[in-house]
Amino acid sequence: MFVMEVESVELTGGGGRICCGEWFAAGVLAAGVGEGGVVRRGSRAGLVGWVVVSLLAVTACAPATGGGVDQKNVAGGSRQAGATEDGATEGNATKAGATEDGATGNGAAGAGRGSADCTQALKVAVVGSSTRGYSFSPGEVTVQRGGFLAITNRSGRVHALVSEPDAGMVTSVLGVDERQVIQFPEVGSFTVTGAHRAVLKLTVAGESGCGTPEPTLTVTGKNTFSPAKVSVVATENFTVVNRSGGPQTVMCTPDPGGNGDNSRLEKGETQVLAIDKPGRYVCASVQHPDARVVVTVKGR
Repeated sequence: MFVMEVESVELTGGGGRICCGEWFAAGVLAAGVGEGGVVRRGSRAGLVGWVVVSLLAVTACAPATGGGVDQKNVAGGSRQAGATEDGATEGNATKAGATEDGATGNGAAGAGRGSADCTQALKVAVVGSSTRGYSFSPGEVTVQRGGFLAITNRSGRVHALVSEPDAGMVTSVLGVDERQVIQFPEVGSFTVTGAHRAVLKLTVAGESGCGTPEPTLTVTGKNTFSPAKVSVVATENFTVVNRSGGPQTVMCTPDPGGNGDNSRLEKGETQVLAIDKPGRYVCASVQHPDARVVVTVKGR
């Protein structure tokens, strides 16, 4: 497993957007924490029946293990909105063992915060075409309550994801080549559908839970990243918050995922991201090129 240490970062400015969960092109962000501390995760007050999916924007929270999941293939990245890669991996996520307090999303340290479910996301991809039809790969997965699922759209078509029954998530639209990380706060069996009958069978099990990761990077109102340098552990989730006056799209060099994933952060949005490969990455805002942050990803 790889480890990354983080130095505080902040990015401000009006009208910018981050791309990490696609933000770090290969990262993932558990978004959902918007301006005012609003966390999309597990909010039934959101549009019922809709699921939110996303980047290292932020990727964006728990390492997935067991069930044949290749740890090198696990990436985090999620919009902790209700609580986001190709090469989808199959398998069950490891039980986090977090306390109820740790799953409130208020930054409190839960017992399972350092567990696999709270530091990495299980990966799933939407694949296919208008001629071949669309599907999720794998088509059936299991995660622990409070765990994360990173979904990447490889189909060439935008997908509005809907969950039956309501998984406690808010509306989620997955753009082409976009990756979103989703956190599932409720136990149960769910069917997530996308365009043209793409179906994902999801089982959320266990009594554990994960809280909202502490902010690692911030896009400030001055269109800068704070801190300007961060160190993190490979495959583990970290959080990016957009406090600027507008959306931020973040791109990194080299491409952390090698697949050109897109990552966007709306104004006030928080995403959970993760980078799989150790190395040094220079990430910048597409809207504000001078806004840069150096991310060092370490393996342990």
